[in-house]
Amino acid sequence: MNDSPSEPGNPDRSLASRDAALPGLPWLLDNTRLSGLLGETVRVTRVRYKPGTSLLVAFRRIRNGSFDYGWAYTLAAPSTKLLRRESTSRSRGGNMRVLRPDPLHPETLVGVGGVEDDWALHKNLAWLREHGAERLGLHPGAAAGLLGGSVLRYKPERRLVLVAQNADTAVVIKTAAKPAGTAQQAHFLDRLERHGVPFLPQLGDAECLEHGVSACVAWGGGDLAGLDDDSGAFAAGEALARLHGIPARGLQAAGVTEQLRATRSMVASLVPALEDPARRIEAELGSLLPDGAGSKALVHGDFSPDQVLVGGSEVRLIDFDRAHAGTAEADLGSFAAAEEMALPASGGAPAGGTAGGLAGGPKTARLTEGYRQAGGRFTQPGVNVWAAFRLFNSSVDPFRDRSPDWAEDMSWHLRRVRELIP
Repeated sequence: MNDSPSEPGNPDRSLASRDAALPGLPWLLDNTRLSGLLGETVRVTRVRYKPGTSLLVAFRRIRNGSFDYGWAYTLAAPSTKLLRRESTSRSRGGNMRVLRPDPLHPETLVGVGGVEDDWALHKNLAWLREHGAERLGLHPGAAAGLLGGSVLRYKPERRLVLVAQNADTAVVIKTAAKPAGTAQQAHFLDRLERHGVPFLPQLGDAECLEHGVSACVAWGGGDLAGLDDDSGAFAAGEALARLHGIPARGLQAAGVTEQLRATRSMVASLVPALEDPARRIEAELGSLLPDGAGSKALVHGDFSPDQVLVGGSEVRLIDFDRAHAGTAEADLGSFAAAEEMALPASGGAPAGGTAGGLAGGPKTARLTEGYRQAGGRFTQPGVNVWAAFRLFNSSVDPFRDRSPDWAEDMSWHLRRVRELIP
């Protein structure tokens, strides 16, 4: 745990002291204490916190010379659900176990397990292991090591993304807890193709989608988040304009009001001193972005530099899971906000945007050039407001992603939001 000037003392310990309903918090928010509890060195990579109810974390460790992932979970009393899950796990050959970290309080329980013990993902991962190679069209020898691939991302009870080898080709496979949505369906991808939107063809069939499994061949030399590629950003803008040219028939608009409310509530729980500014931002953005207003185009829904793969002079847009009816400025503002959050500043917190109060940085500037070149239209004030919306909703990500200075980073997010709101 690390001190932050945004709150006296240590923000993790302060949070644990305020949430008496979850006495297991101190062990799961501290890498050293969790490592001691597990008897091996681990680092927490992601947390999902429900104040007064539960904390679920993903952690990474090194086993057999490579990275391996697991999870730890604590619940408010009574936490008999963990004991039932442990019993079920053992009955099916799993390795989940329940630990009691505090000898003085044996009622404090912490459940731990590996990726394949993930309660929400277990069934779909088992299906992937048994049927995935055949259904995805991989060579027979790939089946045995399908879940032994390199893990790219793991969000407990949500999804696992890994890279598996198929002969000389790498395949990216995502397994989600729920069936794959509209973005993986053939009719949706057909619409993208007809309008010239560059994307990656999907492997597998309808049964894969029913089990939350989607996959594609690895492509390109990286994404825009990790590459300094002006031409890639320009091409991404052209591709985005094509996407926005698709009518959003059959898709609903995203609910702005509920997202703002949930973010404000979590900010208040994590750093009480930020509740008042968060409440003011919630009210202002709620009035500027009424639910469903102007939602006529098909938008990506989570557009950012890491959703654009670059290969030479070409790009591919990926991860359309959150596609919905919206406005062009929503995607452009999302990209701009994501670029700002990735720019380091001398104080250790994310940097601000470009000169003149515009959202984003150099990649956003090139993106919008390409967007205009392809016939896309937008207003800069609209981009700024939608960038503020993403920055606000992402203000809790430093905590979830275990940034060493998460409370300070949250404060930066709110300050930057205020600069972008007209």
